Amino acid sequence: MHQYKMAIIGPREAILGFKALGLEPVYVTDSKVAVEQLYSLKKDKVEVEGEMKNKYAIVFIMEEFAKDITPEDYKKLSADPLPAIIPLPSHLGTTGYGLQKLKAIVEKAVGMDILS
Repeated sequence: MHQYKMAIIGPREAILGFKALGLEPVYVTDSKVAVEQLYSLKKDKVEVEGEMKNKYAIVFIMEEFAKDITPEDYKKLSADPLPAIIPLPSHLGTTGYGLQKLKAIVEKAVGMDILS
């Protein structure tokens, strides 16, 4: 049976502790590299019973980097259901970006904003 992995993208000081929870840390210091790493993790596949499957089910990314993903890149990165890209507040606090994205996803799914 195939077990998906989870990864987290962000600065070392913010994400190091997530390694203890089983997430694979991807250390970055700027948004451009963060987007490159998202594409890399999205392309990472494993062979399971002769079929290629996504290695990662979820990729968390610190909001400070997620907010700089262009709409074009976000569309490409979220075209497939896996991996799900989830913005998280960093140790510096929230920017509101993650909640804004979550509201947009829920509104698209159910047809109205139920999180306000």
